[in-house]
Amino acid sequence: MTDITYESRDGIAIITINRAEARNAINNAVVNGLQAAWRRFAQEDDRVAVLTAAGEHAFSAGADLKDLPKDVWLAMPNLSVPCDKPVICAVNGFAVGAGATIVMLADMAVAEEQAQFIYPEAKLGAFAGVMAGFPPRMQYKAALEWLMTGDPMTAQRAYEIGLVNRLAPKGHGLKVALEVAAKIAGNAPLVVQAMKSIARSTLPRSSTELYYPQREMLEGIARSADLQEGVASFKEKRQARFTGR
Repeated sequence: MTDITYESRDGIAIITINRAEARNAINNAVVNGLQAAWRRFAQEDDRVAVLTAAGEHAFSAGADLKDLPKDVWLAMPNLSVPCDKPVICAVNGFAVGAGATIVMLADMAVAEEQAQFIYPEAKLGAFAGVMAGFPPRMQYKAALEWLMTGDPMTAQRAYEIGLVNRLAPKGHGLKVALEVAAKIAGNAPLVVQAMKSIARSTLPRSSTELYYPQREMLEGIARSADLQEGVASFKEKRQARFTGR
C-alpha cells in the first residue's frame, strides 16, 4: 500500500494521504508522494484536485517524529509545484502543524464539524516559517492568536476566520468537497485557471514562500544533466552540448 494514492474521476484528481495507522503523519515518503502528485496534477488533464486522508481521526498529525521529513515544504500545494488549477482539502479530523499548513496553502477547504486545527510550534520552540504566509488567507488577529497560543481551533472557528470554506457533518467531508470540485470541473477550465492565477498574483507572499520555489529551481539546476555536460565539456576542452535537462 502506497502512502499517497492518486485517482482520476470525472476531471477530479482525488489525492489521499494513506497512513491512517500513523494518523497520516508526514514522513519522507509522504513528502515525495505528495510532490509527485502535485506534479502529475499540474501536467495531466484533471481540472480540480481534492486532497483527503485515510481514516476517521486525522487529516494529518503533522511531521512524523519517527521519520522526520527533510524538506516538508515540497509536500505543500501551490508552493513546490506552481499550478493554476484549484486544490481543495477535505479535512476529516485533526490537522496539526504541517497538516494545518497544507490546508492554509490550499485554495479551498471543507472541514468536518469535529475537525480541529493545531499549530504547536510556539510551544515547541520551532518554526519552519511557511505558516507566516497566513495573513491573506485568514483574519489577521484571530489567526495570530491561534498561532501564538498554540491552542486547538475548532472547525467552526476555522470557518469563521476564513481558513475553511464549508463545514460538513462527520464522515461527509470528502463528499462535500467532491460536490464543490464537480461544480468547478464542469466550468470553463481556462476561465477557472485564469481566476486562480490572477487572484494569487494579488496575494502578498511571505519570504519563505518566495525563497522555497527559488531554492527548488536552483537545486534543479545543480542536479541537471546540463551541469554535468558543462563540467565535462570544460574538462575535455570542447563546446558544450546543452539539452535543457
